[in-house]
Amino acid sequence: MSLTDTRKAKEYLLGITHNATNESFPDGTASARKSGTVLLEKFSANGETPLKRVVVRYGLVDEQGNNLDDVEKTLPDWFHPEKIYQHFNGKPLSFED
Repeated sequence: MSLTDTRKAKEYLLGITHNATNESFPDGTASARKSGTVLLEKFSANGETPLKRVVVRYGLVDEQGNNLDDVEKTLPDWFHPEKIYQHFNGKPLSFED
């Protein structure tokens, strides 16, 4: 239900899925995924150890407001699900770690 209308509900969803296929998400949310979520594709060197390399599939824009679709980037160290969870649960992000 979080994907039905995130903007009007003023809800923000951080979803993590192994594979961004239609089966990974609830039925009827395909258009909402494109307008209310960020999809980053991560990579690994050996199938287990993640690299900082990602491809922004959709959901982010550059400084001029242009969509970053299928753009390769490098993740900052703070961009990690556990650190983001901690940020929203009393431990602010530290950019000096």
